[in-house]
Amino acid sequence: MRYVVFLAFAFYAASSLGFDSFNNESDKVTDQIKCASPKITPGSGNWGALYGCVGGQSETVKFFINEDPSNGQVKNVKFLWNDWTRDGGYGKHADEALARAWVSVLGTMYAPRKVDQVLDAFFGTTDTSIDGESHILKYTYHSGPGIDERMFVVVEK
Repeated sequence: MRYVVFLAFAFYAASSLGFDSFNNESDKVTDQIKCASPKITPGSGNWGALYGCVGGQSETVKFFINEDPSNGQVKNVKFLWNDWTRDGGYGKHADEALARAWVSVLGTMYAPRKVDQVLDAFFGTTDTSIDGESHILKYTYHSGPGIDERMFVVVEK
């Protein structure tokens, strides 16, 4: 039992320190969301590397990490769900269970004391900002004719 408590504390302590290096943050995200096919596009010129994981049967759930090309650290993390509000062949709200699971991971990693607030925001329709221990999570919602975009952008304080 002490070991489990220590691991939970170690994860929480690490997550409250800010982003890790781009490579380490990519590895942590891959592990936490259980990404089957992560892809890293190398940086070029003024652009840093880009980590991407697209998930769900309809491929509507997306997790991205942008590298700061000047120092190899994480510039930001983006998580989005293209929420189908009309059935365009994938069903309404395709991949909702995976979106819920991954946004829970996002909250746990970057605002561990405010996971419920992260979930409420993500399934809401109001743009908002959540102030975590060491990160700011900015949520935006855009409604389209058949698809809604629900997105968090996470930056370090």
